[in-house]
Amino acid sequence: MQNPSGPHGAATPVTATLSTVTIPTYAAGRPEIHPLFFEKRVYQGSSGKVYPIPFIDKVQDRPQPVTYRAAFLENDYLRLMMLPEIGGRIHVAQDKTNHDYDFFYRQDVIKPALVGLAGPWISGGVEFNWPQHHRPGTFMPADVELEREADGACTVWMSEHDPMTRLKGMHGVRIRPGSALIELRVRLFNRTAVTRTFLWWANVAARVHDQYQSFFPPDVRYVADHAKRSMSSFPVAENAYYGVRYAERPGANDLTWYKNIPVPTSYMVVHTRYGFFGGYDYRAEGGFVHVANRHVSPGKKQWTWGNHAFGWAWDRELSDDAGPYVELMAGVYTENQPDFTYLYPYETKTFSQYWWPIQQTGPVQCANACAAIRLQVLSGRRIQAAVAVSAPLRNARLRLLENDRPLLDLTADIEPGKPWQNAEWRLRGEDPAALCLTIEDHQGKAVLTYRPEPNRSNVQIPSPATAPPLPAEVATNEGLFLIGEHLEQYRHPTRDPEAYWTEALKRDACDARSRIALGRRCLQRAQFAEASEHFDRANARLTERHPNPITGEAFYYSGLARQFLGDDEKAYEAFYKATWDYAWRSPAYYRLALLDCRAGKFEEALHHLDLTLITNRDHNHAVILCALVHRQKGEPGLAQRELSELLARDPLDQWARYEMARWSGGFDDFIGGCRNDAQIFLDLAFDYADGGFYREALDLLALHDKTPAAPTATPNPLAKVPALTQFVAAWLWERLGQEQPSRKALAEAQQSSPEYLFPSRLQEAVVLEWALKQNGSARNAGFALGNFLFDARRHEDAIAAWERARNADPACPTVLRNLGIAYWNVRRDGQAAREMYAKAFACDPADARVLFEYDQLRKKLNDPPDERLEFLLARMDLVTRRDDLSTEVAALLNLLDRPEQALQLIEGRRFHPWEGGEGQVLRQYTASRIKLGRKALHHGLAHQALTHFESAYDPPPALGEAYHYLQAKADVNYWKGRACRALHEPEKARAHFEMSATETGDFLEMSVTEHSPLTFYRGRSLAELGRPEQAKALFESLATHARNMQAEPAAIDYFTTSLPLMLVFDEDLQARKQTEAVFLLGLAQRGLGDLDSAIASFKQVLQRDRSHLGAGEQLQELREASERTPEQHASDDGFLSTGRHDAV
Repeated sequence: MQNPSGPHGAATPVTATLSTVTIPTYAAGRPEIHPLFFEKRVYQGSSGKVYPIPFIDKVQDRPQPVTYRAAFLENDYLRLMMLPEIGGRIHVAQDKTNHDYDFFYRQDVIKPALVGLAGPWISGGVEFNWPQHHRPGTFMPADVELEREADGACTVWMSEHDPMTRLKGMHGVRIRPGSALIELRVRLFNRTAVTRTFLWWANVAARVHDQYQSFFPPDVRYVADHAKRSMSSFPVAENAYYGVRYAERPGANDLTWYKNIPVPTSYMVVHTRYGFFGGYDYRAEGGFVHVANRHVSPGKKQWTWGNHAFGWAWDRELSDDAGPYVELMAGVYTENQPDFTYLYPYETKTFSQYWWPIQQTGPVQCANACAAIRLQVLSGRRIQAAVAVSAPLRNARLRLLENDRPLLDLTADIEPGKPWQNAEWRLRGEDPAALCLTIEDHQGKAVLTYRPEPNRSNVQIPSPATAPPLPAEVATNEGLFLIGEHLEQYRHPTRDPEAYWTEALKRDACDARSRIALGRRCLQRAQFAEASEHFDRANARLTERHPNPITGEAFYYSGLARQFLGDDEKAYEAFYKATWDYAWRSPAYYRLALLDCRAGKFEEALHHLDLTLITNRDHNHAVILCALVHRQKGEPGLAQRELSELLARDPLDQWARYEMARWSGGFDDFIGGCRNDAQIFLDLAFDYADGGFYREALDLLALHDKTPAAPTATPNPLAKVPALTQFVAAWLWERLGQEQPSRKALAEAQQSSPEYLFPSRLQEAVVLEWALKQNGSARNAGFALGNFLFDARRHEDAIAAWERARNADPACPTVLRNLGIAYWNVRRDGQAAREMYAKAFACDPADARVLFEYDQLRKKLNDPPDERLEFLLARMDLVTRRDDLSTEVAALLNLLDRPEQALQLIEGRRFHPWEGGEGQVLRQYTASRIKLGRKALHHGLAHQALTHFESAYDPPPALGEAYHYLQAKADVNYWKGRACRALHEPEKARAHFEMSATETGDFLEMSVTEHSPLTFYRGRSLAELGRPEQAKALFESLATHARNMQAEPAAIDYFTTSLPLMLVFDEDLQARKQTEAVFLLGLAQRGLGDLDSAIASFKQVLQRDRSHLGAGEQLQELREASERTPEQHASDDGFLSTGRHDAV
């Protein structure tokens, strides 16, 4: 960034340019050609569904220079760089008044880690998260446009059509001459016909160290975790939070300091009367403040990976200098995560956010877009006061009062980089809340006023949220409807809202609310007839006593369903009735206008569009349709004026840009602006088709097909999907009655590659159902339709479509693989699933993804581990392409007592963990080291054993992960103690046993637990320390816990934020829980000396799960113990055995 600085003095114009920048980049892997249906994946507390986005699960280990398109903004005070090709993020923000301090975290490399919804994600700068966390398109390109205003202000606009919901989200980064204020202007447009939910967070990263402190409004006395599942006092945590007992860490429990937080931690403000927060770097004597209207932007959050080895490992994954950061996130229309709000059909929401850098003040206690105040009383009643501003403030009047009596009244010139400061005054009384500092401009207008908050010692912290009851336990139909609404709104990953609405209909078959809700769900699954029935029955109830219900929602959606069913006449009636309700007036009139256009009734269409825009003047589609109708009527002046006015407020509406290009005949700017992205073209094609403008849609698709996709620095595989665009073209020709070109397009669609044929729009389902009825298009049409249907959870319909595709082409590997998933997840037919996967892999024996899934299926089918390992070892060229396959082979090698090879495999590569799935490779590394150490110990090589155990304690950075702060290491410490004892170092041995014995709990699958397999080693260590009664009590508590597990039904934690084991294949949670319970019982039995029962338990575990490493290790250790003397048994196990080792 070498844009020159402007001179001091008069404000210089803003410099705004679109250019390129070359950055060292660790490239992301190739997007997966197979669709991923993560139906129960939990991501940031919401659904982790990724379809239709092609998944990426690999990042490269070496950087290469990559050239990115970049946008630059600069004035006297600020220097900004945006990267449109990485989700439209702010990448660099420098304070020119403070030695070019990067007040947002600056990354000098692009180093993605597997954190994003669809895979790659980078830290640093500002990421704009919507419509869910971490922005589905965060590592995808966005459209970009510069806007220059008459007063010299400049805005960099960046926009996308969300790849999952097709919502249009646009944000503009704006700066003005002579101001250090960054304004973010946001415009969210629901360009679809159905209600959607969204959240919106600006995710600001700040580089941190021991002298970095975040600051929040002074009235914030408590904060909440995700989903408000737990609460903490604030800023000083006087309670346990994220499993950390902060009350036991006096002096290190202030959560505003990064240095005090050892584990990955989020906290969010629940309530404040202020509209600011930020962060301050004492080393750089600078920071930033965020300001927004708190009534629409209540969200204020901090996140950190934690100041400990686990977090530092993630710092290394995301940056070359391993610099830690915190995220200081600002939420709009949301205060928590997950916390979604609604965007109605064709609704636009607009808002602004602001940031500006501060200098030399320390954390501030009050701020707005113009000024920030620090006002604190230090020791000796000394008053520390400071004022920073975002733009020069000449002859500002500063007044400091105590109990309305003046302490200070003066004028000063303040400007960015030169704050006013004073520490000469002292508090006269006892109460800092008696102070008041006011800033006025030279005309006497108040700029900012701050009074310190009164001290409140007894703050009542709200109770945390609780999981809703199951449907049968809900007392009322209203309760059932509202819980279902909540689950749908928040995209809950594991609770199905339909179960609640279905229960409501069991109690009252005509419950209108639940009928509408279920109808919407059916509609979005392309079950139009079923949806129509739900809406008709809802309307029957709503109009039972009067013909004009309070809501027109059911009429509106009934119109949509009827339209998809081809019944335009009844759709027209339903839409018109919906217009009687103001809430549905605008979308219903727009749908009426579309039907008018289909019928060629353009005057009626214009009338309905006028009524649409009277209600919602930000309805982009209505404006464009007006222009389109005027074009049809031969009124170019009106059409172009309407388009120009729309583009003035939304310069990246691609439909409007295309319509303007049609007038000029030059399409280069339009194609360049949207990168000839097939997904945008399909959106516009269906916009045209909705109004019956089939020829215009065909011209649009023809333009796309004859133009290559624009190259982008980040992957965008859906930018060209010839099969899908040709299917749509064939359908459009058929709508025009043109049979010959329709057949030609169908043939081209069938001959195209099925790669990335991932439809998600309702109109695509209609097209593909039509195509599947035509001759010769079963392979691609069946495959694509099956993908849509399976994602919509119409599983049996998806299987039928895929089976038709398979019958048309028995050698299509992805179709076979999809059927394998469906036969297992839907029908629980293991043998049929095995057959499909075997065929899929035979069709493409170079597909490492299918090999991994095939092996996971074999694992679920409980195939012998030696057979699985033999199959994988014969294909190591594929195994080494994937971290998960390599980890699985290491697990099998450990299971089959080949730890040398497991360790060699693990240490021979660089691993990249998934956020929320950490611990997989670390578990195998630790197992390898412990097994090797035990072998060495067994053969009298105590020094070698200790080396292995110490290595287990300190894993190498190449694993990409490290022990969590709360993760138990009782096993490693126990074996270190055994090695030291063998080396005749009793004091060291005792110290290790003590460390093992005094651990409390464990951290498993991203949650804290009191009991785990490592509890067994705590008990053994207690025995080694000569505390048999304590050991016995611990083993008995483990046995009780195991028996309780056996008696309890398995259930996913309602508030869980990650389920790493439930991705491609469904897990039998009850079976898994029972297996783990038997294993823990076996450990307790062994600890208590009941070896016969322990051996029986471990054998039962292996019968249930042949790949269970822990049970195999226990039996192996008992076999080794059978070769020892009784005295050695007592020493090894902590208790004399009451059973026979030869029973193993």
